[in-house]
Parts: sequence; structure tokens; C-alpha cells
Amino acid sequence: MKEFELIEKIFTPLAKSPKKIKSLDPNISTKFDSLCLQNDVALIELDSKRNLVLSKDLMCEGVHFLKSDGGFEIASKLLLSNLSDIASSGATPLCYMLGFTKNNSLPKKFYTEFGRALSKIQNQYNIRLIGGDTSNSKLLQYSITIFGVALKDQLLLRQNAQNGDLIFVSNAIGDAYLGLNLKLKNSSNLKTYEKKLLEKHFYPQPRTELSKQLLEQNLSKCATDISDGLMTDLTNICNASKLNAQIFLSQIPISSSALKYLQKNSDLSKLDLLSGGDDYELIFSVNPKNVNKIQKLSNKLDLALTCIGKFTNEKFTKKKYSKKFNVFLFNSPKNISPDNIINLNKKGYEHQ
Repeated sequence: MKEFELIEKIFTPLAKSPKKIKSLDPNISTKFDSLCLQNDVALIELDSKRNLVLSKDLMCEGVHFLKSDGGFEIASKLLLSNLSDIASSGATPLCYMLGFTKNNSLPKKFYTEFGRALSKIQNQYNIRLIGGDTSNSKLLQYSITIFGVALKDQLLLRQNAQNGDLIFVSNAIGDAYLGLNLKLKNSSNLKTYEKKLLEKHFYPQPRTELSKQLLEQNLSKCATDISDGLMTDLTNICNASKLNAQIFLSQIPISSSALKYLQKNSDLSKLDLLSGGDDYELIFSVNPKNVNKIQKLSNKLDLALTCIGKFTNEKFTKKKYSKKFNVFLFNSPKNISPDNIINLNKKGYEHQ
């Protein structure tokens, strides 16, 4: 059973329990919300105005990282990707717990560098480690449970997209995927643009300030970060919001480093970047009336914010699209029709 089917059939019913837990103490009760497992976070009520926001991620050797990546790089990606989950919801990070396996194959320097990376990121985001657990295992695994806080009416959730909303993405798509491709080739004497791709793979940038501004300026109520690939994560928004999406290949932002890499590697194309994961850039919805404000925000943050399409109720009737809600890819807004849909062999990463 694949990842998303497993979640939908086995675990989502468990998350639909009553939202109020009765404690052994009759004077204590806790309100919580799993958000039907449709988001990367869950909520626990702190008081009448605030929610505790929680997220959990797991990284496994051979799937998410290689032992040879090094302690600093592995720890950086681990914590930064968890911070991205908190950022994509619009919450402010507070603290985290760490669980990991270890074995005797790693030198002391690995753990020293692992701790140095966590310390650097902690100080940058003003968060702290508050606990965790460890065990011995042949394969390395690292897991973080991260906690944040948000006002109850100030959250970015996948189910909040509206018909007609425009779809925006931050920065560029595909750098981290190409960084992985480069890493697996064990290349040496890297050029500047190749180093930038590797940096994007190991050191994603949580879009904390962007999500904060989107909420404060009332520019969006719907967002997610790109962890499994643009097409897959956008499909997650479609399913949660019960909408389709139209996006355009010509409008998807690609960095100059990625373009240079594609020119040198003819076995890859721009289409591959749409299904590559680990960008941790933000996908978010915007009412068309707020486009000018988004441009001003882009200038303020010195961060590219690009419209790549729109959410719509419009449906295409081709039989191959059997799912209820889909992302339809076209070359440009000028050739929207069922006959011009671009089909991808792979839409993103999913654990088998």
C-alpha cells in the first residue's frame, strides 16, 4: 500500500475522533484538531486566542540522506525542513524534540558536526531542543517533532483555496532536485552554479517571513511547502480545497543555476523539475485583486513570487483523469484545452 493510500484508508479515520479529549480530571479538557491529516501540521488549543501548532518528520538513511553526506548537512536539512512545515502554516516556531538511531560506524566528528548544525539553526530561529530519545540501529533514522504557536484566525491551510484564486510559488523550482542529482554523481571540482544547487539540497530556506506577511496583510489563507514535488504538493491543496488547478510550464520559475545544469545534462528537462522534491518553497493562493500587493511584498522581501496558474472548478473529461481533483499542466494560458494537457510520467515523490 502506497503512502497516500495508507494515510487515507488506515490513519485518516483515526484522526476523525472527537475534537475534545476528556481527562481523568473532570476539570481538564483539551481541544485539538488533526485537520483530517490534510496538512503538515496539527493544532492543540492553548487558550481562546492561540493554538499550539505541531509537526513531525522522519528522515531515513538511503531514502532521505546518505551517511556520507556528513553530520552538519544531515542535521541542517532535518531541522530546516521541519521549520519549513511550521513556516508554511504561518506559525512561529518555539522548540523541538529529537529522536535518532546510532551505531558504531560513525566517528565522534559526525555527532560534533551534527550538534554544531542544530546549534547554528537554533540560534538563527530562536528555538531550542527540549527532549527526545535514541536507540541503536544498523540504519540511521532521525525524527523531529516541532512545536510552534499561531493565532487561531492566522493560519495558512491547504483547504482554504477558493475558486478563481491565483497560484503563486516563491523563488524557483527544482534546484534541490538537481542538487540531489549532482550529489549522486559524486562530482568533483564543482562550478559555482553546481555548488548553489547542492546548497539548496542540503540547506532549504523556510519561508517564515513570507508566510507571516501573507497573513498580516491578509493576502492568503492557503499554503503548503514543496517537499514531495510541485505537482504532488499542489495536488494536495486541490484535494483539500476540492478544486482543480491549471498551471503553465512557461510561467514556472527556474533559476539560472538550474538552467545551466539542464543545458549540460540532456537527460533532464524542465518537466523533471516539476516532480522533484525538497524545494521547501511555498505554494500559496492569492485572490486576483491582491496581485499588486504581492508584487510589492516580493520587492520588500527581495524574493521572487511568481504566478504559475489558478484554482478552478472547471473539469476536463478525459478518461485518464479518474481522480476527482487534479492539476492540469499546459504550456501557456493560450493553449488551454483537453488536447493540450501535458502528461507527466511521475508527479512527485511518494513512499512505496
